Amino acid sequence: MYSVILTELGISVFNDGKLDKAFSFSNPVKEYLLVKSKESKLNELVNYLASTQRGFSISDESLLAILKKYSIDCHLMDESELDTVQTNKPQIIVDSGFASNLQDTLGKLREFALGLSSSIVTEVSQSPDLHIIQAINSLDEIDKIANGLSSRLREWYGLHFPELDNIIDSINGYAQIVIAGKRESLTKKVFEEAGFPESKVEMLSLISSKSRGGDISDINLVIVQSIAKQVLEFHELRKKLEEHVENEMQEIAPNISAILGTAVGARILGRAGSLKKMASMPASTIQVLGAEKALFRALKTGSQPPKHGLLFQHAMVHAAPRWQRGKIARAVAAKAVIAARVDVYGEGLNQTLLEKLNIRVGEIGKKYENPTEKDMRPPPTFSREGGSFRDSPRREGGRSRDSGRSRDSGRSRDSGRSRDSGRSRDSPRRDSGDRREGGSFRDSPRRDSGDRREGGSFRDSPRRDSGDRREGGSFRDSPRRDS
Repeated sequence: MYSVILTELGISVFNDGKLDKAFSFSNPVKEYLLVKSKESKLNELVNYLASTQRGFSISDESLLAILKKYSIDCHLMDESELDTVQTNKPQIIVDSGFASNLQDTLGKLREFALGLSSSIVTEVSQSPDLHIIQAINSLDEIDKIANGLSSRLREWYGLHFPELDNIIDSINGYAQIVIAGKRESLTKKVFEEAGFPESKVEMLSLISSKSRGGDISDINLVIVQSIAKQVLEFHELRKKLEEHVENEMQEIAPNISAILGTAVGARILGRAGSLKKMASMPASTIQVLGAEKALFRALKTGSQPPKHGLLFQHAMVHAAPRWQRGKIARAVAAKAVIAARVDVYGEGLNQTLLEKLNIRVGEIGKKYENPTEKDMRPPPTFSREGGSFRDSPRREGGRSRDSGRSRDSGRSRDSGRSRDSGRSRDSPRRDSGDRREGGSFRDSPRRDSGDRREGGSFRDSPRRDSGDRREGGSFRDSPRRDS
């Protein structure tokens, strides 16, 4: 019986346990990966097996698929044979002539493992979805930096031309005016080149001549103009990144782009880690991506969990009424997961996903057109305790946690110290009985029927002459006074 065995260093053909032919790999890592990906041709092996015209037992599924393409009569080994091959693989490599001895075999297998791991890391790093994640993260960081510089630019140049801040909303146009120089040098041509309409050009020309701002030195003006140039460069870079993300998402994940949009889809892809990881996530996880803090706080305190995370930026969720957002976010997340799986394991754009999503959102809008009583309830309030927000549940009888304190809680803890401040800790106690509360002793009249626990209920207990019970602590025996 002929058997064909795939090893890390080559392919061996055995006949009844004896080596018949061996085909070594010149580049073990590369050729092994080609066989595993079913892309290798293996012309020499195919010609040899075709000339033999026998049935062959194959040790690897990928190798079996390649040989069947050439109509080679072969089948896969059973589990016992595969276990035997795996156990005796070092000896098979030596018998095939791929290594001189077992020690040499282990050394070559180690080199193969290192090369294989390096090639896998390289392959993963070349994944296009990871580059999309880096691009969208860069876009968000550029927005933060540009917004900070824009605020600084408006504040600094506003000392010289304060009226300009209230008239111009676009930071791009504002930066172009700053680059033009001082307000005295601003002409209608400058405003027109910045892209303002005729009506606003006349207004800016009039205001620049009557501005109440102070003068700015040439040194400060040069620095402010440098900031304005940086803002414009960031603006151009942002446009390029946005266009790049849109093109890459349309090519790599067309179905996600159709369901979520390119920007929201790329941000959710970044939170998930990769396209394959997103495809393996449930819809409930996709729904709350970006709201991890709120989710963990809800799990800790038992409050309402978040209804959406980054999906709030989706047009369908953002434009929906408050009581419909959670249901629409769940529908969008469910279709987004299916879209991710189609992008990973399928091909092309599936138009039915978006159509079904629109139908589902329409059904939600009709069914939940008006809010229910539960939807109209105000959100739960949180009280700050111990460094975290927690729901403050009411105790039985409508009392809060601190409602059981004494009626004299308005007094300070040390209000009862003046009477007994001269008495040491070990001095004999009065027979009338003192109760320690909040770190001080208070004189209280002795009851015949027992002592009342402040903030609690009456407890019938025999009166002690030898001492009192420390509240929240243990009994302490004190010397008994002579009655």
